[in-house]
Amino acid sequence: MDILFPKELPAEYAAADRVVCSVLTHKTLLVPAEVFERESAPNYLALAGLGCAETECAVYSDPQRQQIAVMAVDKECRRQLAETAGDRVTFTSPLLFQPKFAGQGAWLIHTDGLLYIKIYDNVLRLAEVVRAQGTADVLYYLGRLDRTFPLKTYPLCLSGSDTLARQLRKYFRDVRCE
Repeated sequence: MDILFPKELPAEYAAADRVVCSVLTHKTLLVPAEVFERESAPNYLALAGLGCAETECAVYSDPQRQQIAVMAVDKECRRQLAETAGDRVTFTSPLLFQPKFAGQGAWLIHTDGLLYIKIYDNVLRLAEVVRAQGTADVLYYLGRLDRTFPLKTYPLCLSGSDTLARQLRKYFRDVRCE
């Protein structure tokens, strides 16, 4: 698990003098705001089979947004952030990124050995993070997903890697880079 400080912050965070931490971990999921309860954050992870280890605790993104990312982070790291920045700390995740397409499509980012993926069919159908060390892992996972969603007919929006985009173009007809 890594915590990154993004270069570009949403306006509401920058204006509020916040410390925004982007948490990179496969133990991430999205919860709709209408059912989210702060005290249940660890339970959401556990129910998804992503429960916190003894050395981890659950954190979540801004609960005022439409979707809330719930993530597991190291307890000691969380303690140090709280000591340093207090209640100014806000957590976020790449899984909260909103792609710039409408209708059907898949959005991907492969970073730090993790594949973040969101699949849309006019509405969000899948949002998850899986471990994927290299291109072969990404291709394997997308091949498995293609059995459920017709990914070969969807535009794939890729954030990040030109190398991965070149590889994906061998298997998928519409690969776009953001």
